[in-house]
Amino acid sequence: MMKNYLFIFLLSIVQSGFSQEIKEKSLLWEISGNGLEKPSYLFGTIHIACQGEVLMFPELQSAFDQTEQLILELDMDDPNMMGKMMEASLSKDGKKVSEKLDAGLSAKVDSLLQARMGIGLLMVDNLNLPTLSMQLGLLALKCPMDLGYDMMLLAEAKNAKKEVKGLESMDEQIGLLLSQPEAESIQAISYLVNNFAEAEKELAEMIEFYQAKDVQGLYDFTKSSFEDPKYPQGKLEEFLDERNQNWIPVIEKEIKTTASLIGVGAAHLAGEKGVINLLKSKGYKLKAVQK
Repeated sequence: MMKNYLFIFLLSIVQSGFSQEIKEKSLLWEISGNGLEKPSYLFGTIHIACQGEVLMFPELQSAFDQTEQLILELDMDDPNMMGKMMEASLSKDGKKVSEKLDAGLSAKVDSLLQARMGIGLLMVDNLNLPTLSMQLGLLALKCPMDLGYDMMLLAEAKNAKKEVKGLESMDEQIGLLLSQPEAESIQAISYLVNNFAEAEKELAEMIEFYQAKDVQGLYDFTKSSFEDPKYPQGKLEEFLDERNQNWIPVIEKEIKTTASLIGVGAAHLAGEKGVINLLKSKGYKLKAVQK
C-alpha cells in the first residue's frame, strides 16, 4: 500500500514538472538557447480588432528593433496575395449564394448584412459559402473594425526595410480556410444569423482573453469553440496542431541564421502542440516578455 502511495506521489511530481499548460500571461516570448547566437521573439497576434486597440507597445517595439526580419503566417509582402484571396473567395460552381440557401435563410442573411454593413445579399451573392460564413462571423465584432497586428507589423517592417517572410503559402492557407463542406457552411451561416447575440458574446470573450494576454485561456476557449457542434468551423487539429508542427522546421531554419520576430495567431501559442511547447521540446528556452 505504501508503495502505491509513493508511486502516485512521484508521478504527480513528474507530471507537474512537465506541465504543458502556459501559466504566464504574455503574448510576447523570447526564444533563446539551443545554440542561437541572438534571441528571436514569438508574438501572438490577433487578426481583427477594434479601432485604436492595435498598438506597438514598448516590449513589442523593443523586440522589433532587436530583430532583423519579420515572419508572419503568410508572406503578406507578396504583391499577388490580395488577388489570390479575392479569386479564392468566389464561387467556382456558377451558383450564387441565394441559390444555395433557402428563401428564409437568404432573407436573414440579407437583413444582417443590411444592418451591419449597409449592403444586401446581392453584393456578396458571388462568394462561396465558407467565405460568406467567415464574413458573417466578423460582423459579430461590436465596434468599428481595425486591421490586426499582422498588418501593423507589416507596415513597420516595410518602413524599416526589413525582410518579410511567411510560414506557409497562400495556397496552403486558402485550401484550409475554404475546405469546409457546403452543408457545414450552411449550418454555420444559419447559426450565426439565428444566434447573433451569442456570436457577439463569444467574440467579445475571445478578445477579452487576448487583451488579458492569457494565451492558455485563449487556446482553451478556441478548443471549446471548435468542439461545439452547433457552429461547425472545421477540425482544431487541422487549423492549429498540424500547422504548428509544419511551422517548427521553418522557424528553426530562420532563427538559426537571423534574429526574427515571428507573429502568428495567438491561439497557436498554447496547447500540447502549441508553438511554445513544440519549440521547448526542440531544446529552446521560451521566456515570457512582461513589463
